[in-house]
Amino acid sequence: MKKNEKKEVKKADSKSKKVQVVETKKTKPQNMVKPEPKKEEKIEKNPIKRILERAVKEKKETKSVLKKSMSQFAVIGLGRFGMKVALTLANDGNEVLAIDINERNIREIQNYVAGTAIADSTGTNVLKQLGIKNFDCVIVCIGEDLQASILTTLICKDLGVHLIVAKANSEEHKEVLERIGADVVVFPEDYTGQKVAKMLSNPSVNEVMKLTDKFKIVEIAIPDSWQNKSILEIDVRRKYHVSIIVIKRDDYVIYPEPETELKKGDVLLVAGEPKRIEEITKYSTDVIDVVHTLSNGLSLD
Repeated sequence: MKKNEKKEVKKADSKSKKVQVVETKKTKPQNMVKPEPKKEEKIEKNPIKRILERAVKEKKETKSVLKKSMSQFAVIGLGRFGMKVALTLANDGNEVLAIDINERNIREIQNYVAGTAIADSTGTNVLKQLGIKNFDCVIVCIGEDLQASILTTLICKDLGVHLIVAKANSEEHKEVLERIGADVVVFPEDYTGQKVAKMLSNPSVNEVMKLTDKFKIVEIAIPDSWQNKSILEIDVRRKYHVSIIVIKRDDYVIYPEPETELKKGDVLLVAGEPKRIEEITKYSTDVIDVVHTLSNGLSLD
């Protein structure tokens, strides 16, 4: 590849809205890693074994891999899950490169992210040309094509990507991704299924965030006995050992004070131990708008 051509690819990676990547047999990226000594040729002939061995050797705890300030992300695979991840990251002010082999998916997102690439991520030199190792984090959102998911993760690991997050569709898929070096493996469908089941079994509660096994944040329909009383009068913290973070009332959000009075129909964002939250939800006859939440908030596949 000519020098001026390489510069164009790098420029498109950081500033342009679209870059078409075409791999040819003649492609020879600049600054290639020097070949290993002859005595290590046998290892080079089996790259998958080499990557697996290095993944085991370099495996770190997720907390030590995460950076405090990450702003550059690459999202590979723009299904519904990948699209949501890319758009959410971009909306939060991050620089996002969206990669997909389908041009229609790229056209749909190109006006919302910093850069896009129509590319086959399993190509030998494609991700290297896109400078994938320079991103703070790469999210592999390829779901249905297991071979592409695994190979893409392998390539990212081999190129030295700092943090790899990968989507899995099964326990077997998860195990393989972890073995080849994915730092975080997520099950969006499993999470969605669990959340749907929990909301249907208890429509008065919507789990927002589980911080630990002993502490979580949930939305709850106001208990009947709390209606028309102030937070101070109810003595929420001392008596129930939970904290009311926010009150959702119709189309308004209220940041509560001790004297704030709770009304029928309020939805409370509450933080506390699961067993404490379960105790207070037993006394609510109201329900959260489960239909709306399930229809609009759980499209993670």
